[in-house]
Amino acid sequence: MSTEPSRGRFVRPVLALAIVAISASAILVRLIPDVHPVTIAFWRTATVAVLLSPFLRRVSARDLALVVGAGACLALHFWAWFASIHHTSVMRSTVLVCLTPIWTGVLEGLLLGHRPGRRFWPGIGLAVGGVMVMIGFTPGQGSLLGDGLATLGGVLSSLYFLVGRSVRQRVQFAAYGAMVCGAAALWLLPVAMLVEAPLVGLPIASWAVIGGIILGPQLIGHVGLNYSIRYVPASLIAALIVLEPVGATALAAFVLGEVPGLREVAGAAIVLIGVFIAAREG
Repeated sequence: MSTEPSRGRFVRPVLALAIVAISASAILVRLIPDVHPVTIAFWRTATVAVLLSPFLRRVSARDLALVVGAGACLALHFWAWFASIHHTSVMRSTVLVCLTPIWTGVLEGLLLGHRPGRRFWPGIGLAVGGVMVMIGFTPGQGSLLGDGLATLGGVLSSLYFLVGRSVRQRVQFAAYGAMVCGAAALWLLPVAMLVEAPLVGLPIASWAVIGGIILGPQLIGHVGLNYSIRYVPASLIAALIVLEPVGATALAAFVLGEVPGLREVAGAAIVLIGVFIAAREG
């Protein structure tokens, strides 16, 4: 008798825990301002690659090249986003990096000739309008550098998904995760040397926070979402991921005392509604 239905009964608490874990990512990064973003990105990807290494399998040269490209995008995504968190508010950083579904649709059209559904463009219009409300009138708690880095992080995240999408259709999730995280870590290693980001000799407290980033957002968060997608529609997962900025903003207010202004909250809400509509265009 199959155990799939019995396993599926855990999907609601797993989803809730995954969203909370992912929402904590920006808060944890903010707690270690003295640790270089490249250092955090390296250990996040390298540790996951080691943990998933038992699932590695041989792939074709073409798939390996795609994995290396996706790993570069993932490495740059983490670098840009983690850096943005120290230059803008948690809410603005997470809202802007969560524009990934919109960038994915735009890049699919430009690079692959894919025509998005009719809901996509109204979703883009709402999201762009929300961004203008959130950051277009006053600097508020953000900065041009921080907001730009977060936006770049969203673009790189969409490239990561697009480059690796065909490989994920042929390779089991854990094997792909080991390869792409390993590739990202290998890209980040020379970058760390170039920007003089220390990979060892950190304070114990910093190691503890980095461990929390790996355990929470990466393992509990992303593994939880990938477990849940077997039992619930992908559209529901996409909708719930939009809750990340909501959870991050609430945690930032509680942990960091970082309370956004009314205009920023209104703009962020419009952005998330737009992303939700665009992500459900299929």
